[in-house]
Amino acid sequence: MRLDPLQHTIIATDVERSSSRSDALLVQMRRDLWEILGDTLARQDIDIAGLTRIDDGDGFRLLLPARISPHAALDPFIGRLGIELRLHRTRSSEANRLRLRVAIHAGLLHSEPGGTYTGTPLKDCARLLDAQAGRDLLQESPRSDLVLLVSESFYNEVVRNDVSLDPAAFRRIPVQVKETDAYAWAYLPEGAQPATPPPPAPGRPPESGGRGVTIIGNGHTFGNVFGGDRNG
Repeated sequence: MRLDPLQHTIIATDVERSSSRSDALLVQMRRDLWEILGDTLARQDIDIAGLTRIDDGDGFRLLLPARISPHAALDPFIGRLGIELRLHRTRSSEANRLRLRVAIHAGLLHSEPGGTYTGTPLKDCARLLDAQAGRDLLQESPRSDLVLLVSESFYNEVVRNDVSLDPAAFRRIPVQVKETDAYAWAYLPEGAQPATPPPPAPGRPPESGGRGVTIIGNGHTFGNVFGGDRNG
């Protein structure tokens, strides 16, 4: 069987504490999230109905095809998403508030019958979204409506180009979920800062400024890591 994977940018979302909501609140949560994502993308002339959607129950994974620049997943998407979430907060009760973890990764995906896709990047993005360090950052930053988490490779290949979000505004966090043991980068919009920095990953050597190293986990190479100010 011949495989012809296609490049995609993956945007994954998950609503904080969704499991504690009643059925009525869950239905409203999903409607509101889908509307917010659609409105945000529409401002970038991207029709959400034309994107492949993976329904995760507590959120959605959207697949942006290669014709859409991966930078579009950062700017203006993240800034506008933050605005939409803030506006939603001002007109909603605390029980209906949407606080999101947003994970972004990119890679080659294989098409399947029915218009869906599969591939290792989808799994890696799901692990990134589920990382405890990302959950902790959002919990420790009550002023924030979202925390952005990007994979190591996405940070090195996209964020570090300095054409969208400021690379220096990101901080490095561990991703230890199931067999995945890696690092990622986190960004809190609007200058919100957590009360305490996340702890370093167990068994990892301390950072050293100015040297690049390669992190390898679960048979995957996650790319170069650079010391200095960007290690937060």
